[in-house]
Amino acid sequence: MLNDPSYILLVTVLQDVVLFVLTVGLFWAGVSVARGLFKRQTSYSLAPLGFSVPRSGYFAGARLGLLAGFGAVIASLVIAPLSLYILDALGYSTESSVQGPFKEGLSGWVGENPGTAIPAIIAVVVLFGPAVEELIFRGAIFGGLYRLSLLSARRLGKNGLRKETGERVSFALAALLSSALFALIHLEPVALPVLLVLAVGLCALYRHTRSLLPCLIAHATFNSFAALLIILDGLGALPAPV
Repeated sequence: MLNDPSYILLVTVLQDVVLFVLTVGLFWAGVSVARGLFKRQTSYSLAPLGFSVPRSGYFAGARLGLLAGFGAVIASLVIAPLSLYILDALGYSTESSVQGPFKEGLSGWVGENPGTAIPAIIAVVVLFGPAVEELIFRGAIFGGLYRLSLLSARRLGKNGLRKETGERVSFALAALLSSALFALIHLEPVALPVLLVLAVGLCALYRHTRSLLPCLIAHATFNSFAALLIILDGLGALPAPV
């Protein structure tokens, strides 16, 4: 069953559902603790996790997300070959042992049953997966680290640290830590620089808009490029495998 791409997609969806429930559940548990132990009038709203309207509105936020996503795709076309060249020159393996076989399996599934495979790939790879990853990595991890760093910076500000400097350092630390984790869990040495750049850009987008919507659209746009290659390869429209 591990070689069955439909089974892997199903497991991925179930894992994402569990992670979504755990993330929201832990957030609400933290709110309950704050309200009970510290007597803080904290709301159960999911706005701190990014469930909010972009500062510039839905349409402007969506447009910004699309532009960021297309920009990430263009950047990947430059960064990925450069990463491949450097790793190869340094003697490191550039073989994709996880994502590569998975993509090949998806392409084969598209060739065998496109009516089922194509909607499933779009639903999981382009929509559902990015939505859960944005909640976890931008909404929860980056957002939490950023708030903790800002709190520390404000305390240091009383000892002479400038506010603007504290905010920049807080963002840099939170973005780099959360983005490194995001890149590493994908288990792709060649794609690691691309994913790191993408994640830092998504953190900046989240900080600017204060909403996960533009981040989700950007992430979905980026993933749609890989999904398109998989689908075209499965349909025999590409000269070489993905």
